[in-house]
Parts: sequence; structure tokens; C-alpha cells
Amino acid sequence: MNEQNRKIKVEHLDFYYRDNQALSGIAMGITERQITALIGPSGCGKSTFLRCLNRMNDTIAGTRVRGRVLLDGQDIYAPDTDVVDLRRRVGMVFQRPNPFPQSVYNNVAFGPRVLGTRKDEDLDAIVEGSLRGAALWDEVKDNLKQDALTLSLGQQQRLCIARAISIEPEVILMDEPCSALDPIDTLQIEDLMRTLTQEYTIVIVTHNMQQAGRVSDWTGFFWLGEMVEFGATQTLFTRPTHRLTEDYITGRAG
Repeated sequence: MNEQNRKIKVEHLDFYYRDNQALSGIAMGITERQITALIGPSGCGKSTFLRCLNRMNDTIAGTRVRGRVLLDGQDIYAPDTDVVDLRRRVGMVFQRPNPFPQSVYNNVAFGPRVLGTRKDEDLDAIVEGSLRGAALWDEVKDNLKQDALTLSLGQQQRLCIARAISIEPEVILMDEPCSALDPIDTLQIEDLMRTLTQEYTIVIVTHNMQQAGRVSDWTGFFWLGEMVEFGATQTLFTRPTHRLTEDYITGRAG
């Protein structure tokens, strides 16, 4: 991995829920405009680690972090970090689609409005561009006032992606974004992720190893709060360094 292409660098990261250590010594680099997948059994720390990358865990009482997470060389856990700006730069898409109970238009316009965009023509352009970017525009352009909750689950998840990219993030975190979707919607989201790497760095947590193999450039394998192995996806899946990685991938462990 070329050091110059690293968007995020994680150094010796430990994470605690009160006295319970959930992550231990995580170190890895996340390459700009590529997809990094995090795999491993339930409860191994993948989602906790993902939330460390934009400090979403800060909202949980009693949590603490040791180590560093560098975004473009700047430690996001430094005391002077603007956490609101950090979460604009590092957006998140959750496991289940979570559109606001508002219109399609207002879902996408919400973030830009919060950031100060007020002119209708500017909002119109942002909404259209974001929906196009999420491969949803053609399906909703004639009814932008419809309640977002009336969309199918797959459309709702793409709407959530449109909402995430409406504020022009640099990194998009996705926590099992396809787990609630059928196979057709899943493939649409996977195709969309590949397209989005033209502009965004993506980190995805997935239990679906086939999905990790299909969409990601890099994969990290987590086990009991540690990262056992990290490397190029094709290499990790075909020539893993660690026996535990091979056992997990082949279904003998986990």
C-alpha cells in the first residue's frame, strides 16, 4: 500500500466500554478511493472499530480510546478536533435504512440546509446530484415530494446513501448496508459502491464474505477485538497468512 494514498491511518488503537476492552492494538491503513471491507464473526469489534473512524462512539457513556486515527495526517482524537466537521467529512450509512419520515427531497436536502444552504436552486441541484450519485434519481424524480418511508427497502438504503453524499464527505462508512436487503437490491448497492469510489473512500462492515470478495480492494479480518490479518482482498481470500483467517473464510471457525 502506497503511504501517499492512505486516507486514514490507524495506529495502536485500543477501545474500551468502561472496563471492558473491545479493541486491542488495531493498526491499519485505509486507501483513498478504494473499498476496505471488515469481516469477522458477530461481536468481534468490527462495528465498534467502524464507529471509531468518525467518533460515533463518543455518544456512548463510559467509552474511551487509546491510540491514534489519522485522517489526512491529522489525529481525529486530538483535543481541538471539530467533531461536527469530522462527521461531515466521514459520513455513515447504517445497517437498516433509516430515512427521515419526510419527503424524498427533504431527506437529501436536510444536511445541506443544516450546513447553511438556503437557496432553492442550490438545494435542487444538490438533491438531484446526490440522487443521481446514489443511482436513485430516475426512480424518484417525478415524485420528490413522496414520503421516503413509502420507498422499497433497497430504495430507502440508496436514499440514505444520497443523504450521506449530499454534504460532500470524503469517506463513507457502511455498517452492513445490505443485511436487510434482498439479493437484487444487494447487487445494486454493491454496483453503487464501486461507482462511488470514483469520488469517495469507502469502509464497509459485512458478514457476507462473498460480498467482501466481490466489492472490496482491501480486507481486514477481526477476531475477539483484534485484527488478525489485513491485506489485499484477493490475497487474503486465496493465500491468507494466518490459519485462523483460513479457518474463518472456509467456515471451520466463527
